[in-house]
Amino acid sequence: MSDNPTSPLGMAMREVTFPDQSRGIILVRAGTPQDEAEAMAARVWAEMSKR
Repeated sequence: MSDNPTSPLGMAMREVTFPDQSRGIILVRAGTPQDEAEAMAARVWAEMSKR
């Protein structure tokens, strides 16, 4: 996977590791740092775990 695949819409895909150590890909704004993408993924994972 490329380090910074972006689309014409200013979005980028980031490969992340969720808190349970599973891996996934999330869509973020282009230029979002990897550590911020990881934090976003952790928040989404926490919200989904509450359901």
